[in-house]
Amino acid sequence: MSWINRLKSSLGSKNADVEKKTIDVTSIRYSMPTVASDVLTFVVPTQASFEGAPQFHEDEWCQIEILPAASLKELQTTLAEYKIFEEAHRLQYGWSQIFSRRLTRTVLIEGTDAVDKLAVLFGTAPTNSPILTTTSRPLGQVESGFAIKPLSDVLLYGVADERGITALGAMVQGDDRQLSQVFAKLHSSFGFMLVDWRQQLALCSVGLDGNFAIWRP
Repeated sequence: MSWINRLKSSLGSKNADVEKKTIDVTSIRYSMPTVASDVLTFVVPTQASFEGAPQFHEDEWCQIEILPAASLKELQTTLAEYKIFEEAHRLQYGWSQIFSRRLTRTVLIEGTDAVDKLAVLFGTAPTNSPILTTTSRPLGQVESGFAIKPLSDVLLYGVADERGITALGAMVQGDDRQLSQVFAKLHSSFGFMLVDWRQQLALCSVGLDGNFAIWRP
């Protein structure tokens, strides 16, 4: 059975009998301290939409993300709250609780052609929407999602609707210096910021000398 057929089979088996188990919630340990609380809708991929679609765990969604400059104050407040939370719940192995981020989503690039505008900036073309998974099974393909490879080791992805791009995340798949190059171009073209939640830092701007203005809580 192909991967896409296994995905369809898994998504179609929601009514199957599942053995119920009781878990002591105090024993739960989280492998990362924070996740985005975006409400995503998933669809079953077709053979065409499956082709070339990036696949990653749902917890990776927007762990590195691009935000508009107008979100700076909200970002600083959330990062400061998150830093206190992360330190309070850090254990030897993992975290006892997880910080669920809920930022105000605004349009980053306007227009029904926003995804194409982003792709043209890097001289490439959009690819299919990401397929997200859990530890045990696939969730499906993000509805209204998109993905772009601006450089060989960087993936940009997100969600767009008739207004434009409303969520934009990034993932490094090798050389993290390429992410710096991508961010510099995004900031120059749109004035965007970049936040790395796990590193607890934000790149707010790029100076004329090429150095980044970094903010940490």
